[in-house]
Amino acid sequence: MPDYSASREDHIASFGRLFAWSGGGLLLVFLGFVLVDSLPLQLLNPAWQLRFTNRMVNTSLLALVGFLLLHLGLYIEPANGFLRAQLATARQWAVIVVFAFLLLVPLQGFATWRALSQAQGNEAMQRTMLGERVTMIRQAIEAATSPEDLQARFSRLRAPRPQLPAAALSLPLGELKRSLLDELQKTETRATSRIGGPAPTDVWALGQGAARVSIAALGFAVAFAAGAQRPGASLTLLQQLSRRVDILLGRRAKPNRRAP
Repeated sequence: MPDYSASREDHIASFGRLFAWSGGGLLLVFLGFVLVDSLPLQLLNPAWQLRFTNRMVNTSLLALVGFLLLHLGLYIEPANGFLRAQLATARQWAVIVVFAFLLLVPLQGFATWRALSQAQGNEAMQRTMLGERVTMIRQAIEAATSPEDLQARFSRLRAPRPQLPAAALSLPLGELKRSLLDELQKTETRATSRIGGPAPTDVWALGQGAARVSIAALGFAVAFAAGAQRPGASLTLLQQLSRRVDILLGRRAKPNRRAP
């Protein structure tokens, strides 16, 4: 009978290398997506911060699957020293990834707050500019001594400047002023109604996005912590955290057991 053992071992080894290289490829795709979408860097722009956190979360499944495939490749071919070294490097980098995901939570909250504050600031600035504009026009109307003087005062205002129609120059000054002030009041009311802060639906969408990104970031941090390993450590980050929690709970349980 022909011996298929060597061929079978070769097939198993090829599958191990396939999984490992596929995992490395997915990690490169993840890095490419995040880096390309992050350019140009606008670290202080809340819109850029929100876009960055969403991109990180939306593409992190690629990185997680790639990380798992590296482990699977070494599990299938444990004697491959190259795969072992690659996995060790990936585990060390995963420590940084864990802390990056944890930092996404406050970054998302800060970016959401900045976006809302910026929208409210824009609303306040628009109202202030409108009030100043209306005040200057009203003062020009009230201080005018004749239709010609009013036209001259309008010409000295910042653009866009009000213009009096030719027919208005023949009206009595009192009637002209009352007409212009009434029209100015209506215009101010219409302009004020168009100025508004963020809509409730926009605020709700920002809140949902912040919650989604925060929950996903914590979940991915735990998932990568299960395989992340610092240089020289024998346990993963998650195992170290679990051991510390067990020790802390054990210390708290001892005084409770001693109390009758």
